[in-house]
This record gives sequence, structure tokens and C-alpha cells, in this order.
Amino acid sequence: MLYVPANVARYIAKAPQAGADAVILDLEDSVPPDRKAEARAMLRDSVPTARAGGAEVLVRINRPLAQAVADIEAAAAAGADGILLTKTLGPDHVELVAELLAPARMLMVPMVETAAALLRVEAIARAAPGLVAGLLIGGEDLATDLHCAADDETVQTAKRRMLVAAHAAGVAPFGTLGTVADYRDPERVRELVRRSARAGFLGASCIHPALVEVLNEGFSPSPAEVDLAHRQLAAAEAAAREGRGSFAVDGRMVDEPILVRARRTLARSIPAGADPG
Repeated sequence: MLYVPANVARYIAKAPQAGADAVILDLEDSVPPDRKAEARAMLRDSVPTARAGGAEVLVRINRPLAQAVADIEAAAAAGADGILLTKTLGPDHVELVAELLAPARMLMVPMVETAAALLRVEAIARAAPGLVAGLLIGGEDLATDLHCAADDETVQTAKRRMLVAAHAAGVAPFGTLGTVADYRDPERVRELVRRSARAGFLGASCIHPALVEVLNEGFSPSPAEVDLAHRQLAAAEAAAREGRGSFAVDGRMVDEPILVRARRTLARSIPAGADPG
């Protein structure tokens, strides 16, 4: 997911070429207070422009509530696919916002950015079933609230707790076990994304187009993983014909949990919009 300031037309125009799965038009931190109304009005043109490359379009909205409602109404009118719900208070907050999103069939990704919200992350993940698409930790805001450094293990622990809550609720955990703010060091980011994917995160956001390819690569199965998954499933079919439920591939035992992961690997290897057949 690529963040783009919602008040900078030249960045919005370039967003479709970045290759991101989703473009986040940011009405919050990227936009000065005296430019927010202008950025909100721009959504009418910005949303279809950002979608031109096939990406979904999300809008990161503001707090307080008066601004949030205006942001959501503008996003819905422009045809956005969903919102990032900033500074989520708890499940009641999610359910309240869901009332505005449901008529427009928009999804949301609640952002957990305070210690109080982190303590309620399991309930946040389960609020508004069908409308909550995933969860995201706002690392800098959470670190500020916790009086810790953004790269401290405290924030990593919070992100792992969010990941468990998201998977338990059947929604997507987004993020990395660190920061991707420094786009000048793609190799460091590539290693961070690799570790984050192994930990169970399914995607992440970035603020610079240079990192989109790094994230896409890191959160996608490698050719070797895809090949192994195909061979495991083929071996499973052969074993089933012989009445066996477990067998070996490449010298390692394979049973149903391994096959579940193999199917997930192949599902994730299909490009967006492609025919799985």
C-alpha cells in the first residue's frame, strides 16, 4: 500500500505507475490543517486518477469525528474502496464508523495507535464483520504514546499481538517488524520485509514508490516456494490414491497443515485480477 498526500496532484498522477496493490490518499498527517478541506474536495478527481493503474484506493481519514465524517462522505462520493480509520478508540468506534461505510460498501482498516486501543485490539479486529478488512499499527504514534522508541521491541511486541488478533478474527494483519521510512536503504527494507512475511504479516504500507517493488517481492511467494507447493500438492494426490495421509517431499514429512500452507502459497502467487484457472 502506497501513501500519497491527498493534496499534491503531481504525486497522485504518478501513483498508478508505482505498482502498488492499493493507493492510500492521505488526508491526515500528510496534509497541513489549512489544506484539509482542499484535499478533501480533490478526492472527486484523485480517486479515479489513483485507480487508473488497477490499484484499490483507500483514504486515510482525520480525527476528530466532525472531520472524519466529512472525509468519509467525500471518499464515498468519489468511489473510494475504503478508509484507514486513524487513532481507533475501540470496537464501538469501529461499529460507529461502519454505519457510514456500509451504504457505500466501503471497507476499513482500523489503525491501532494508542496503548488503550492496543489493549482492545482483539475486540477491534472482530468489530463490524465484513467491513474490517485488516489491521495496522501506527508505529510512530504508538511509540509516542508508550514513551518508547519506534524501533524498540515494545512496538514489535505490539505488532505481534495485533497480528494474532487479526488472524484470529479472519482479517489481514498489515505492517512490518520495524520501520520502512528510510527508502534509501532498500536492502535493509528487503530483509525486514522477509522477516515480517515469515512472522505472518500479509502486506505493508510505504511512503515512497521506490519501496513498492521491495514490498511486493517480499510479501509474495518466491519461485522456489511456489514450486515446492506444487510438488507437495501433487504428492498429496498420489498418496491419497494409495490411501496414505502423510508422505515425504524433499526428505521432509508432509501432512495436512503443510498442505494448507501450500494452498495458501499458490493462492498468494496469483497476480491480482488474474484468472486462478
